[in-house]
Amino acid sequence: MKNMGPKLLCLGNEFIKQDSLAKKIGDKLRNDFEVVDIKDSFQLMEILKEDKNDEFVILDVVEGLNKVRVLDIDDLQENKLLTVHDFDAGIVLKLLKPKVNIIGMPMQGDENQIFKEVKEIINSF
Repeated sequence: MKNMGPKLLCLGNEFIKQDSLAKKIGDKLRNDFEVVDIKDSFQLMEILKEDKNDEFVILDVVEGLNKVRVLDIDDLQENKLLTVHDFDAGIVLKLLKPKVNIIGMPMQGDENQIFKEVKEIINSF
């Protein structure tokens, strides 16, 4: 049974091993939370704009992290916006400034342990 907690927005690419962990963790959380697999930055922008009253948690892998941690929008890397290909989740979050919690996960590690840590963090919000 799903609780009335936050809506989980899972970023990443399930076809690239180093970028697929957020979606795998999201799949494990589907019984407890509403989970949305984000396909691209435009979908993310639409969801954040349409569902302004919802509570969101963004799950994503972050290069350079060695443990699960909560991030702020200000922690996200600044990218130059030169083409539509540069329009990433970080740009969307910095433009819209939504009220979200971001959980960053390492690119590698024990999936079950990362799952436990992510679930604990979500339940602490």
